[in-house]
Amino acid sequence: RKIIDSLSHYDNLIENYQRQIKLLEEAARRLYKEWFVDFRFPGYEHVKVINGIPEKWKKEAFSRRVDVMSGGTPKTSNPEYYNGNIPFYSPKDSDGAFFAFDTETHISQNGLDNCNSKLYPAGTIIITARGTVGKTTILAKPMAMNQSCYALKSEEISSVYYLFFALNQEIAALKTMANGGVFDTIIVKTFDSINITIPTQAILDQFEYCISPIMEAIQNKMLEIILLREARDRLLPKLMSGEIEL
Repeated sequence: RKIIDSLSHYDNLIENYQRQIKLLEEAARRLYKEWFVDFRFPGYEHVKVINGIPEKWKKEAFSRRVDVMSGGTPKTSNPEYYNGNIPFYSPKDSDGAFFAFDTETHISQNGLDNCNSKLYPAGTIIITARGTVGKTTILAKPMAMNQSCYALKSEEISSVYYLFFALNQEIAALKTMANGGVFDTIIVKTFDSINITIPTQAILDQFEYCISPIMEAIQNKMLEIILLREARDRLLPKLMSGEIEL
């Protein structure tokens, strides 16, 4: 009972952080919707809406404004390619979290050099193309990825967070258009069929300023959960063996 009581403090903290993350995620979604779906961004009262979007905003095919990059898998028959220190992202790692800190599989530098994936930097948006289709996340650290995912970046759209939420909005619309059909794959041409609205740079800068503290708080709390779980898992065997007494 003493061991359970001791470890319950960790579990309670983890649950508390998880609740906070859900609230922060909802706040971020609402902020995006208010500005870019309802068009109630700062100063909207003085901006005309022309052809369904605010004046001076643009609507383009997603693939024209966003670079879509592919991944690849090192040969699984070569053990030298695996169990390294490079996280290797695949659809099985897509748990719906805004940020990805680690993966189930890791590859070596040799494995990275012998596959079609690059080492994508932190801040890259990943979307799953097969398996759990349409799940998106932002890399919290550099990772490689397999061929069932795409990495996205844009030189024109300066806000990664705006791109992340805009992509989620369009993928949700695609799923709705499927009318109950199977939405089982995304290919490069899929990004030709969806549009992205590009606000003015001033609005993008303001959105980044407002959304960044929320997203950074989510990322920090996710990291706290990881550290708490690691501490709890290290503590349990020491308590069970009597190495540490309560």
